[in-house]
This record gives sequence, C-alpha cells and structure tokens, in this order.
Amino acid sequence: MTTATPPEGDRTNVLSLDMATDGHEGLIQPKKVPNPIRESRSHREMHRELLFSHSRGLLPRHRPELPRVLENRQLRQLREELQGPPSDLEQQLRKRHQRFFFHPWGEGTGSVPPALPDAVTR
Repeated sequence: MTTATPPEGDRTNVLSLDMATDGHEGLIQPKKVPNPIRESRSHREMHRELLFSHSRGLLPRHRPELPRVLENRQLRQLREELQGPPSDLEQQLRKRHQRFFFHPWGEGTGSVPPALPDAVTR
C-alpha cells in the first residue's frame, strides 16, 4: 500500500497552496515606496540624537517644572540686579579701584605706591 502524503521535509505542497490562494501566480507583488526623508542621513542622525536626549531627559519641554521655575527665577533676579542701581559694596569697590589705579604715583611725582599686603599679592 502506498500513501500519497509527502515526506515531512517536502514543502512543495505548501508553496503551491499559497500560490493557489493568492490567485495571481506570475505577477510581481508591489513593494512599499521608500520615503526619501526617512532614509536620509541627516534624518537618521536627528532621530538618533532625539532618542539619546529623550533617554537622558535633556528635552527642554519634558524637564520637570520645578527646575524650570527656579532657573527662570534666577535669570530674572540676575537681570534685575544688572539693571538696577549698583549696591554699596560695588560703589566702594569702584572708588577703591579708581583711587589705586588712577592715582598720580607714576607721573613723575617721585612717590611710590603703597606696598600691597602678602595676602593680596598671592
């Protein structure tokens, strides 16, 4: 008695069944059209950089709200300090700077500028 079943490794019947169910035996199957933007090198590099920055949490819109608020507050305070009048300390330092550097010591008067303390010269 002979059986009509193919051996286990024979897949010819499976292929013929696939072609039979398809209905188009000799036709070429359409391929997906490539997208030139996604295949460009710059797009791939940008995508890689976005993935990297997202994994490290470096995106500005996705940062937690508290650090953003604190940073904005510090920037606002710095701007206000720079635009406002100079503090008393800044005024005293400016006067001292003018006395020391614009004094007529070296203009033929023969006087020598006072020696600076060792702590200042180091």
